[in-house]
Amino acid sequence: IKPLRHEVRDLLSRWSADAARMAAGESVGPTNVATSPPADTGETLGLSAARLTITVGFGPTFFDRLQLRAKRPAALVDLPPFPGDQLDPARTGGDLCVQACADDPQVAFHAIRNLARIAEGTAMIRWMQHGFGRTPSTSQPDATPRNLMGFKDGTRDISPDNIGDMRRYVWVGDDTDQSWMRGGSYLVARRIRMLIEKWDEEDLSEQQRVFGRAKDSGAPLGGTNEFDAPNLTATGPDGALVIDAAAHIRLASPSSNGGMKILRRGYGYADGNDRTGQIDAGLFFVAFQNNPHRQFVRIQQRLAANDALSEYIRHTGSAIFAVPPGLASSDDWYGRALLG
Repeated sequence: IKPLRHEVRDLLSRWSADAARMAAGESVGPTNVATSPPADTGETLGLSAARLTITVGFGPTFFDRLQLRAKRPAALVDLPPFPGDQLDPARTGGDLCVQACADDPQVAFHAIRNLARIAEGTAMIRWMQHGFGRTPSTSQPDATPRNLMGFKDGTRDISPDNIGDMRRYVWVGDDTDQSWMRGGSYLVARRIRMLIEKWDEEDLSEQQRVFGRAKDSGAPLGGTNEFDAPNLTATGPDGALVIDAAAHIRLASPSSNGGMKILRRGYGYADGNDRTGQIDAGLFFVAFQNNPHRQFVRIQQRLAANDALSEYIRHTGSAIFAVPPGLASSDDWYGRALLG
């Protein structure tokens, strides 16, 4: 175990240094030495950094594998099973997570490829998910993105500019049981397959009932504008709720979950087709919060039990990770407060 810890420290230190180089648009090493394999794989030569960011986290099994159970936060435990889950074990869990985000997918892939190459002999990829979303060159910066079902996704998300909400719901505070996690967050990842063909056969009125929003404007049903607060008590002339009792926005609303919020980051994915010819596509859902069982688990239990959207989606992958605070200086490295 002690040699393994040493190897992991060395890996995280090198990852941190090379992540900084790639985020600055630099190669991780020489690419023009003819007598040895290039230190950098080279597919970003001539490209900009494309606002690359790299996030690293630790899964529950990381602490078991390195015999660091005393340093595992109480909040970092595996997610419970949810009704309707169809999780693929090959896309679930993991000791470490690495999330690379960039405006150019080739830049993001380059980061993962090079970090995986650096890890050879110490760590290997358990599973990987490519995701895509809007960039400044493809949409207005203040426009809410749409998911692959065609609906605006993230209208009521926490704004990173809202310092109060970020402190209350996202960043781990002084009440943590592990000082190395102070200022960090917990990442929950869920691979959610959308049953595209089934969804595409539904009338627009049914699609809007399922979400509780108008498809074109994104306004909550009964409202006018996308950012109108949903009126969850409004009824129509027939006395029925305007926003259905099983509508997604009703069950995901903070008012339906004890005021709980999460910072969600949703990415579309398209992984070809399955053996029956159905499109394998959907949402790679990533959420950050300071207490995953009080926040994500509470919300997901409610959704899994009653959400009308559940008829059209399947959760096929899942993981949870503790993400330490960002690097404080050029000589800092991922997990230094934990392993240093």
